Amino acid sequence: MEDYIVLTKRYTIYSVLCIAIFILLAFLTSLQSIFLGLALGAVISLSNLVTLFYQVKRIGESIETGRAKFSLGTIFRTILIIGAVYIAYQYPDIFHLNSVIIGLMLTYIIIYINSLFQLRRL
Repeated sequence: MEDYIVLTKRYTIYSVLCIAIFILLAFLTSLQSIFLGLALGAVISLSNLVTLFYQVKRIGESIETGRAKFSLGTIFRTILIIGAVYIAYQYPDIFHLNSVIIGLMLTYIIIYINSLFQLRRL
């Protein structure tokens, strides 16, 4: 199995590429609110991925040292998601709400697609 650091870097690169494509499409097409919503959700999804990466890293370090560490990781990620949905709800002409929700799932979609390609290698 690949190291989680390599996987996180790969997912981060894919997410950044998707965000760049969403922003480009927002300014090149007439569907600006949809692609800006996707970009907003994808940015929050990427930040949740990075936060989760550091959480896993801290847990690994705490296991090695034998000392438990307190973290607000889940609460922080939940607040980010609620904030993104709130922004989309307050500014529906700029961010399409359903697109924000789909964008929030971008990292998970990338993980599933990558897993399917990994299964093909086996």
